[in-house]
Amino acid sequence: MAKSSKAKSSSARSEQRRQELRRNLPKPTMALRQALLRPEFIRTAVIIFCFLVLVSLLVTWSREQLLVRVGHHVSTTKLNRLSYEVEDVEATRAKRQEASENAPRIYVANDDLLNRIQASLAGLPTAVAGQTDPTALAGELQDQYQLDEFSLAALQNMTIDGEATPQWLEYVRQLMEKEMQRIPVLEEQEYMIYQTTDARRRQLRLPDGRSLPLAGESTSTKQLNASAPPERLTRAVARAGFPEELIPTVTARIVRDGQPTVTLDVDETDRIRQELADDVKPVIIVHNKGEVIWRRGDQLSPESIDAALQEAYFFSESGSFTRRWLPRIGIIALLSILSIFMAAYAVTSHDRIGRNPIRLVALCFLVASMLTVTAWISAEAPAFLYGAAIAPLLFSVVVVRLAYDRRLAVFIGGIQAAIATMALQESIGWFVLMMAGIGAMIAQVTEVRHRNTLIRASLVTAVVLAVGCVVLNMIELPMLFEAWGQVAMQAMQSGIASLAVGFLVLGILPSIEQVFGITTGMTLAELRDPRRPLLQQLQQHAPGTYNHSLQVAHIAEAAADAIGADSLLVYVGALYHDIGKMNKPMYFVENQQPGDNLHDKLSPAMSLLVIIGHVKDGVELAKEYSLPREIIHFIESHHGSTLVEYFYHAERQKAEDEGREAVDEIEFRYPGPRPRTREAAILMLSDCVESATRAMSEHKPAQVENLVRELARKRLMDGQFDESALTFRELDAIQTAIIARVTAIYHGRIAYPEAEEDEIETRLDDDDPTIEAATAG
Repeated sequence: MAKSSKAKSSSARSEQRRQELRRNLPKPTMALRQALLRPEFIRTAVIIFCFLVLVSLLVTWSREQLLVRVGHHVSTTKLNRLSYEVEDVEATRAKRQEASENAPRIYVANDDLLNRIQASLAGLPTAVAGQTDPTALAGELQDQYQLDEFSLAALQNMTIDGEATPQWLEYVRQLMEKEMQRIPVLEEQEYMIYQTTDARRRQLRLPDGRSLPLAGESTSTKQLNASAPPERLTRAVARAGFPEELIPTVTARIVRDGQPTVTLDVDETDRIRQELADDVKPVIIVHNKGEVIWRRGDQLSPESIDAALQEAYFFSESGSFTRRWLPRIGIIALLSILSIFMAAYAVTSHDRIGRNPIRLVALCFLVASMLTVTAWISAEAPAFLYGAAIAPLLFSVVVVRLAYDRRLAVFIGGIQAAIATMALQESIGWFVLMMAGIGAMIAQVTEVRHRNTLIRASLVTAVVLAVGCVVLNMIELPMLFEAWGQVAMQAMQSGIASLAVGFLVLGILPSIEQVFGITTGMTLAELRDPRRPLLQQLQQHAPGTYNHSLQVAHIAEAAADAIGADSLLVYVGALYHDIGKMNKPMYFVENQQPGDNLHDKLSPAMSLLVIIGHVKDGVELAKEYSLPREIIHFIESHHGSTLVEYFYHAERQKAEDEGREAVDEIEFRYPGPRPRTREAAILMLSDCVESATRAMSEHKPAQVENLVRELARKRLMDGQFDESALTFRELDAIQTAIIARVTAIYHGRIAYPEAEEDEIETRLDDDDPTIEAATAG
């Protein structure tokens, strides 16, 4: 029983301990919540959200644009997404024009003229009653009627008691009311139109509002003024019943005024035309869903472009909410994934981007601005779509490559190419072509030490993209030979865009370096020139330090090559790492004369200030001469936070002799910072190795190797490499390279026998150049 009770008690304690451990375990949800609430995550999320909003608006807008032109050979088939009706404007206009042209021409009688002629003719017998001699008539009568003896005698028969007979008045009425309507007199211009107008469209509007057709012949005022009156007018007078002797007299009176008997009523005619045109119903064309707008391989006509624009308009206005917004939601979802991937990779793979949100903003701004250029140019000038896509894409890739590295450049380029493919509604083959251009450019842009590097890279990329354009069109265009001009244009655009990027980047390279805080190989190549003012001052004021810097540069360069680091950057950093010694050159052993050491007059603490001060002085000089930030980091970190051992031990010994408390080690350390890059760590090790090996009395390979490995071990154990991202394998390779280079510098020499030395001296006295050259190594 006792054992059972004891076992139960032990089991209870174990269970209690397990529960307590479970309670103390960190909750996954709490850890996730804490991560989400970190300021770095919130900043990154805000930046990416703004980028996503901008790019989403850009892509959705671009996809709603018609990125083709008249004459373009298309590689895809386009269908109507919905059924819609649209007015055929041209057909409607033609029908309305036809209705307007078929409208009747409304004429009105010249009542003043006709009344005047009728009154004159009705009173003619009365005017000549009793007259037998035409010459005795008043001149006005003679001018109007051209009377002769026969006509005057005939008129006498038409009078009774000096008044016109009813028969004469009936003749006049028949002429004016019937016959004159059958042969209207018109102005010359209107007469020409009248003759070509269908008789059914010629109407005479009477004062009471009725209309009569003008179906008979007509004459013009020009014909009235001819030497002989129109024959049709003479026939009309005869049909009215006038005696044959009086026909010329009546005709003469009609033609005497030379004015039109009817005129066109312009206002009424235009009103009727407009009414008839307005009554024409619009011609409606029905376009069914799924109807082909154009087919793959078609060459686009203006009508095809108009049909596509109409379809896009009706889809945006009448398409269902689901049909319009589902594609947009899908696009935003894909863009969200791409944006998150871009930010995650950039932040996690590059500490500079993770630590500094401004860099992420600059990266997002670069991609967004280049996409904006692509979308805008493609929408405004679809003929230049290839150039508008390739130039901004390659520009982003080159800038990111110069600012960071190849991997990030390829990743950012792929993201931008994917977004551009979505925005321009291009095919997967087009995306592959863009990636080929990215790969060609990245493969060529390594270290930009010379100006022709970018030009050569652009030229190779231009060839790749031009050939790729032809291959892509061979795949996507069914009738390639008919579209050879378009293919050649696209290939030419691709090549020119690639070359333009190379020259553009070359021209604005200093601005890129300043904006992104980078130093390219071209700048480094200029900085390594010994004629640079700062290096010339170092040679003049501290020649020993300059020679030390040169040796360190050679050693560090070999170590950098061994692990694939930036050897040029290390070399230039080594040249400038000790420029701070120019202020007090004689306090450093490499610049001192034998037996002359100024530190013998100073306390260890004062000597420490002088020694450590060269780092601060070097940083100030570097800033004064506008050296790049990367070079300044070599100056400030080449000692890291190491201990100044010589003066530290001297101070400890002095304190011990004086019975004081020992000084704290931290007071005799450099202020740092420690190296944050592999290149800076290489320089730290190379610097101390060069100084230590110079102080050795013998430079046997085994001794050099032991020294190098011991110095590397001490700095590793001191934590100097903790922030540099060096691996143990890389550190071992660095040590091996440094050992090989230092051993080569301090190589052994053959000891000449005494007799041979005497012979050499004799020959040297004779200035023998052969012996001098042999002993120079």
